[in-house]
Amino acid sequence: MLTGQDIVCISSIDWGFLWQSHQEITSRLAKAGNRVLYVENTGVRAPGLADARRVSERLRKWTRASLSGGIREVAPNLYVYSPLVLPPFGAKWQRLFNRRVLLPGVRRAVRRLGMQDPLIWTYLPTDTAFDLIQLLRTPRSVVVYYCAADFEQLTPRRSELRRSEKEVIQSADIVFAQEPELAARAARWNRNVHVFPGGVNLAAFPLTEHGNGKESAEVTGDASALGLLQSLPRPVIGYIGGLHRHVDYEMLSEMARTCSHWSWVFVGAIQTSVAGLSALPNVYLLGQQPHDSLVRYIRQFDVCIVPYINSHFTATVVPTKINEYLAVGKPVVSTDLPAVREFNAQHDILQTSAEPGEFLRAIERALQSGTDEAAIARGRAVAELGNWDLRLEAMSQFIEQLQPSKQSR
Repeated sequence: MLTGQDIVCISSIDWGFLWQSHQEITSRLAKAGNRVLYVENTGVRAPGLADARRVSERLRKWTRASLSGGIREVAPNLYVYSPLVLPPFGAKWQRLFNRRVLLPGVRRAVRRLGMQDPLIWTYLPTDTAFDLIQLLRTPRSVVVYYCAADFEQLTPRRSELRRSEKEVIQSADIVFAQEPELAARAARWNRNVHVFPGGVNLAAFPLTEHGNGKESAEVTGDASALGLLQSLPRPVIGYIGGLHRHVDYEMLSEMARTCSHWSWVFVGAIQTSVAGLSALPNVYLLGQQPHDSLVRYIRQFDVCIVPYINSHFTATVVPTKINEYLAVGKPVVSTDLPAVREFNAQHDILQTSAEPGEFLRAIERALQSGTDEAAIARGRAVAELGNWDLRLEAMSQFIEQLQPSKQSR
């Protein structure tokens, strides 16, 4: 794995948001002996009323961090910067203001940390991210673009996003893509493209309660939520992750009404209206919980689900929660997403369905196999193929191949 390097990560999520590949990768790089600056999300669209809380939280963090030079240390070798910027794809004066006034704050943070010739790892393909790359890169810098989503589906400024993503891809020395379709798009503008789906932190999701040798007392989560979960009528059908607009709430509500004797549990941040679902008496919304406590919730589930809508956006989504479910030995039922079909073509381990009646029948089949020891062991073996350490070591090898030519400059 890479070590002894200065790394700037231009993230598409904030550090304290849902734990994803962004935090997994940067945490591992920091532990491996690299100095990492994690730049929180600068957005792909202008914020609206629904984003008011997130904007106010950003202002609060920026104000607090400004008292200590603009950065805060969240772990050894790992620093977070909360930038104040105008939204991407704005008028010319807005982009110029970002370049001249706001983005240089990131460069000052880099200098404050004593970073030189940083490796720049971006998750964002916006004009703001492109300007930040140009601001920070040196002739010896390696630029990595990790294409983890189809951002064109997340902004009303699609033509501007396509243009800026092309600039980011062309400027990158290497591109990692979450799945083949994203990789094929990137390959139009960059020859050095490799597919790397999201991985799983096996230590955080041990197969048995003491499977990692130290399921610690500090891994707690909300005790009242866990207590409620343990007392619910069986079976418990569970979901871990954000309750966002890509979840099929209509299907979930219909299934929960049909199987009113089952308990339906959702653990994750509520990011959109869930009024219809939350009104049902056998549905339990436990909110966002610490990432290191999620394994305790999954253990209480009889079947784990991935109930995403089939859409242009989810066509390129690889649900990393599948490997987390399998690592803990749970059967999984998912909607029939393209990435899930690809996953099943390799491993033939999931139940999939596109409509409520068949989804319920798939859950019933999963309930029958949920205690099968051979199925549990096979699920764990499949999850181990997505070990984050192995994925990041492979990524590191590709990056290291680029560095000799950069260093000679």
